[in-house]
Formats: sequence, C-alpha cells, structure tokens
Amino acid sequence: MGLITWIAIAVIVLVVIGLGAGVFFSGLIRGAQIIGNNPAVQNVTQEAKEFINGNLQGSNSSSSSVLVITTNEARYRISEPVTITVKNIGDVTLNFPNSAEGLKIQNMNTGQIYNVVAAQVITELGPGASRMITWNQEDGNGNNVPTGDYTATVQATSLSSSSAQSTSSSQVSFEITE
Repeated sequence: MGLITWIAIAVIVLVVIGLGAGVFFSGLIRGAQIIGNNPAVQNVTQEAKEFINGNLQGSNSSSSSVLVITTNEARYRISEPVTITVKNIGDVTLNFPNSAEGLKIQNMNTGQIYNVVAAQVITELGPGASRMITWNQEDGNGNNVPTGDYTATVQATSLSSSSAQSTSSSQVSFEITE
C-alpha cells in the first residue's frame, strides 16, 4: 500500500478512537443517507435502473417472454464489432426469417435501419439455446455507421402445442461513440 493509503487508515483510526466507534459509524451511516437522498444520486440511480430495464426488454404476444437479446457491452467505439446474443428462454422452438435471427439494428438518432448480412433461410433456435451474432458497424455499402444510440431488435415465430402461431420479439439498446 502507498503512503496516502496508510495516512488515510491512520486518520480513520484516530477519528474512531477520538469519537468512539458508535459515534463514528452512526455518522458514517448518516452521511450515506444524506448522499442517498441527494437528487443527483437519485437521478443517476434512476438512470441506471432505466438503462438496465432498457438493455433487457422483451415483448411477446403470449403470456410469457421467451426471447432475450443482449449485447456484451453498452458502449462501443466506431468500428468495434458489436456482439449480440439471442437466447430462447422458452420451452418451444423459435423460427427466424434468416441466419442472423432477423436482426435489425436502428440508429435511434436518425431512424436509419441496418440489416445484418445473412443467408435467407429459416433458422430455428431450440428451447434454452442461444446464438451469437457479430455486427461490424457497417451499412449496406460497407461504410461505418455514425455515432449515436442504437437499438437491436429480433422477432421470431413459434408454434404452440395447440398449433397456434405466436410472435415474440425482443430488443436491446447500445451506444456507438468516437
């Protein structure tokens, strides 16, 4: 440990000895409460909750969500590959329109939609299975996409035991920065 760490430890020990452990820790807890009630801290906490909820959203026309999409990071640099994982958490096989699980990526700032290059074959994803897709941040012409906020969306169909077809979709948000 460095000199500053030892000095900080010594100051804390002297404060605890001088005030008494009860007073020291009650003051520490009170300080944490004051910080927790700070509007800036509450705002950051709320933003973190919204980010987590926005980063793992699923919607489904049936009673339970069966499709989850995630990214390995929330923020990417330009040209950095975006790794997207699609997972079937249900108990039926999901069908996708192509080998990239029908993945569509939209720039939320411009509205531009980017499709991931994929073989146009119906692809299945069994119960509990997952598949990783890598997007190279290029548009259809091979140019890098602009910085901004993006949403990746997948949509699948499935047949239930009653032979009724249902549609599941899920999305995840991420950012591309300089």
